[in-house]
Amino acid sequence: MIVKQKNILVGMKPNSFQPILQKLLMKHDNKMVKNEINVEHDINIHLEDKKISRHFFLFLFLLYAGVYMTKNCFSAALADIVTDGVLTKTQTGFITAMFYIVYAPFQILGGFVADRYSPYLLLKIGLIGGAIANTVIFFNHNYYVMLITWTLNAVIQFALWPSIYKIISSQLCRSDSNTMLFLISLAATFGLLINYVVAAIMPSWEYNFALSAFILIGFSIALHFYDKRLGHFMKPDKRIESLPDNKRNKSKKTFALLFQSGFLLLLIPCVIRGAVSQGVQTMSPILLVETFGISPSLGNLFCTLVIIFGVAGTLIAKIVLAPMLKNDIAGMLTLFLIAPVFAIILAFLPGLPTTMVMLCILSAILTAALLFITYFNAKFVKYGMSGTAAGISNFGTSIGFIISSYGTAAIADNFDWSAVLWVWVVMLIVNVASTVGVFFMNKHFNRKENSK
Repeated sequence: MIVKQKNILVGMKPNSFQPILQKLLMKHDNKMVKNEINVEHDINIHLEDKKISRHFFLFLFLLYAGVYMTKNCFSAALADIVTDGVLTKTQTGFITAMFYIVYAPFQILGGFVADRYSPYLLLKIGLIGGAIANTVIFFNHNYYVMLITWTLNAVIQFALWPSIYKIISSQLCRSDSNTMLFLISLAATFGLLINYVVAAIMPSWEYNFALSAFILIGFSIALHFYDKRLGHFMKPDKRIESLPDNKRNKSKKTFALLFQSGFLLLLIPCVIRGAVSQGVQTMSPILLVETFGISPSLGNLFCTLVIIFGVAGTLIAKIVLAPMLKNDIAGMLTLFLIAPVFAIILAFLPGLPTTMVMLCILSAILTAALLFITYFNAKFVKYGMSGTAAGISNFGTSIGFIISSYGTAAIADNFDWSAVLWVWVVMLIVNVASTVGVFFMNKHFNRKENSK
């Protein structure tokens, strides 16, 4: 038997082995890829199947909307918490402010970590940690317990957004990345909208936190099953060669580049936009309750309309304003120039209908401006600094959230809501002046770069 096989093998041509060997090697390689790629371990991987990639993006969109909803539980429950006498506006505002005080600097660390460790594992840590924090607050209403718990929640969620951004920008289908990055920017507003709808229909504010805990646990379980499935479709990235010397910008240091381009001055508009936008979208319910005597549930329902206008503003800016201006800073400046006009009308003319219309318009303008800030960050790709730019601008926005969460509530507590409205007017005027400075600095910078 052995001799017969040996004769057969000897009689075969060498080329006749090639198809058999190729099939065996392909099977071996496929097994190796399936065995080696683990989304909870490997970083430099990506999807090429558009259908699977788009389905997973939809899941990530809903996941981040859910996360953003849970981050704003205190804001949505503010009217009920204050009405029930559990906490004052200042206390509730301070809890939210402490979240962002910790959250802001940790965003830079989160981006660093998400580039070096599995974003899927970081997502799970953030989801489970957030669920625990929401559960603690559901059962315990002590001010100091809530303050400590919500601050720790900010720490545990430090890498949630960087991880989602990492997956969408580098691990999903590359040809869809621009569209996906635009759409994911709407997820936060979508989550905020759901938050206020839920707050309006819940029988008691504590159930906001119970539902949030349930949602976060549900997403962590769903992500775990997604992880097991995605590994079979992921492919390793090709090795990225370093940029040639003529494409490296060695003549400028990081600080000099950011300063000369006007980016560091843009921090002022980032902070002010974040502060006023967050105030308009999250403080509207308690403003309407205390100014016009409506119920907290009705205040939350009115707030959903304000948030919807924010989404509409972003869509209009992308479809109409961006193609017309074709300049990110010009787009920002156009929006920031008209914002103080509506803020002054809001401060001068009392009445529920006028207040609602002005809040909706301001929400649309300020949310749309964020789109142009995001586009401006992308200009630093050619310098290899787009991540740095995005981290710094997000830090500025978070500082604005801190000012809104604590400062707005404190002014309303110590003075009244009309004082808050006039503070917004002054901030938006300063915003215009600083954006004009960014515009001229960047124009000079671009002229200098193009002349080289």
